[in-house]
Amino acid sequence: MPIPVLMNQALEQQIEQINATLKEIQYNQTEEIILLQKNYANCMKKLNKLQEYNKIADMTNQLFEKRLVGIESSLKEISKNRSNWSKRFYTEEKWFIFYKLLLLL
Repeated sequence: MPIPVLMNQALEQQIEQINATLKEIQYNQTEEIILLQKNYANCMKKLNKLQEYNKIADMTNQLFEKRLVGIESSLKEISKNRSNWSKRFYTEEKWFIFYKLLLLL
């Protein structure tokens, strides 16, 4: 066989190897794109769930905050009523003692 024919065959084999390698790379890229799309979809679903949970947590915190404010205002009111009651009690007690003293005289 002449040398040009051998070189031609070698070149054809190299071209076939390059084409096979290119097809393999294209297949791998396609698989990677599909995998990335699936991962992106999963990440977006998870992100949406986290945002929903965050909204629920915010709503729950708002409810607890309202309840705590109500409890605090109730406690302040009770505290004011007790202080008013204790002042009135001591005043009534003083009058009672004064009345008893008057009866004794």
